[in-house]
Amino acid sequence: MAFSQKSKSTKLGNVSLNELSLTTYAKDTTANAVVLYEHANYYIDTDKEYNNTTDFYYKIKIIKKDGANKATVKIPFFGKETVYKIKGITYNLSEEGNIVKTDLTKKEIFTKDLNNRWKEISFTLPNIKAGSVIEYVYSVTTPYSKIDDWYFQSDIPKIRSDFTASILGNWKYNTRLVGFLKLNRDNPSVKKRCVFMPGTGDGNCLILDYGMDNVPAFHDEDFMLSKENFIAKLTFDLESFASPSRGLQKYTKTWKDADKNLKNDFLDNQSSKAKYFKKQLTPDMLEIKDNLDRAKKVFEFIQKHYTWNDKYWPSKKVRVKDAFEKKTGNIFDINLALYNSLQAINIESYLVLTSTRDKEIPTKLHPVVNDFNYLIVKVVIANKTYFLDATNKYLPFGLVQNQSLNGEGRVMDFENGSYWEPIALNKKTYRTRRAKLNLSNHGELSGELSISSNGYFAVNDREKISNKSKNSFIEDFESTHSNIEVEEFSYENLGKKNEPLKQLFKINFDELLTNNVLRINPFLITQYKKNPFKLEYREYPVDYGFARSDSYILSLVIPQTYIITKLPENKSVSLPNKGGRFILSFKQQQNTLTVYSKVTINKKKYSSNEYYYLKEFYNQIIKAQDSFIEIEKTSN
Repeated sequence: MAFSQKSKSTKLGNVSLNELSLTTYAKDTTANAVVLYEHANYYIDTDKEYNNTTDFYYKIKIIKKDGANKATVKIPFFGKETVYKIKGITYNLSEEGNIVKTDLTKKEIFTKDLNNRWKEISFTLPNIKAGSVIEYVYSVTTPYSKIDDWYFQSDIPKIRSDFTASILGNWKYNTRLVGFLKLNRDNPSVKKRCVFMPGTGDGNCLILDYGMDNVPAFHDEDFMLSKENFIAKLTFDLESFASPSRGLQKYTKTWKDADKNLKNDFLDNQSSKAKYFKKQLTPDMLEIKDNLDRAKKVFEFIQKHYTWNDKYWPSKKVRVKDAFEKKTGNIFDINLALYNSLQAINIESYLVLTSTRDKEIPTKLHPVVNDFNYLIVKVVIANKTYFLDATNKYLPFGLVQNQSLNGEGRVMDFENGSYWEPIALNKKTYRTRRAKLNLSNHGELSGELSISSNGYFAVNDREKISNKSKNSFIEDFESTHSNIEVEEFSYENLGKKNEPLKQLFKINFDELLTNNVLRINPFLITQYKKNPFKLEYREYPVDYGFARSDSYILSLVIPQTYIITKLPENKSVSLPNKGGRFILSFKQQQNTLTVYSKVTINKKKYSSNEYYYLKEFYNQIIKAQDSFIEIEKTSN
């Protein structure tokens, strides 16, 4: 039997003097390390009972001291998988310019248990310093059909990255390239009679040869979905397997097949419990005639009844009756209860599958059930759509948890077939801070602050207030605003989630007067100090999740013994295509100065082409807010 794929694996011993002499990487001078070459080779291993083996090879240049962490390698593996043939060498240059090798020893290789049948092998290559080149190999053999993703991109740049594979012809995978980078090598082919399978005969293989050159580092930044959506990688979804005894088994199905599987297996037929939940609803809920009022009442009932256990994906079979009796459950337990209750009161409603923002957006190319780990409910009342989530006690009717806003949701219409739909929100998110302050003859500043919030800002504020004592909340506020002392604090509409939350403070400021001159930053309560966008260019979009606005109004009353000698300039900055706006204005009328500022983000998502404008937008806000009002005392 001849089988050549195994010989394609890269072996140790490929380090040159030029690589050791390298002191910087020209394409990214900020890099503390660079992958010189890496290669994964996947094949059927006749020496391992015809299981699949992947041979891994890595060669990395440590440019700076901070890059030494790349010498520590962690290899997770599952169940019956085995990791072996671990070898590693550290290369350094001697003072005479000779190559000095230091081998990884067996005693420097460790294995530990993780959880749920996962283990991890780890090792750190020895004698690491700035200028070192490390080279290591290992193999992983698996009895499972899953082919792990291959990441062309990581947090350091790469000069060359290759993935090769030989896949037996009766296994079919949907192969996807994720990210914004293009392949430099893409050479699939078919090899006839690539391997002899006992009891079956000769088999054909699909030969894959993918590669990228000069791969830039991937940098995380604020306001992004999971990097798994954007980082350059190959991903493999098993489509089907054919065997002489069992015929063709399809793993990637149509959405029609997937809908049935989702209802029967994934949701465990727990979407048909309306009769049970109708018995749990009180007569006054059932007697409400207005559909919207009735739906809101049932939503509040389910929301108050349960305590979310902070779990998303059901670790065991979903049992809505058990969860209702225990008054606690995961996302699926609670929102299935909400769906069944709405069905019981004849409200048009549908289950909607989505995933959390830390996961890759579910692919639309074909059904992958495991892409989903979150469940919400769609309701249609008087031709208006609402998306509901009863898992967070502070969410109003028409909002879902922010972490579930990850692309579109898959609406499960069990009669007409499922479909994709954007998750629209029925509550605007805003915060308005109003400060009414008085300056005394002695230069003391005091007054009142009111904060009104709605949407997600109100959800967060309600949770903070509810989970702390009054004194603890005040202490946290004073810690955040170190120049403010809170004398009194109260709030309105804490339990009325569909109304704006109002917080009321009576406040004093620290001594501000110096030599009869006051320099006051008008943004005493809130100020943008840090730009969330720092990259020169960002290939992936900016995703806020939801639109928002933040307003600030300061009314400052000045005694007759003071005059304003300097005011900052008014400012107005707009994003292209009505994407957002920043306004700052100063207006003086007699002894009262009014400062008005508003930052509006009108879209939940901005393309990479709009990144520069967003970055400059925040730069302008920070610059405008880093300003001072100058007030001088004229007499005693």
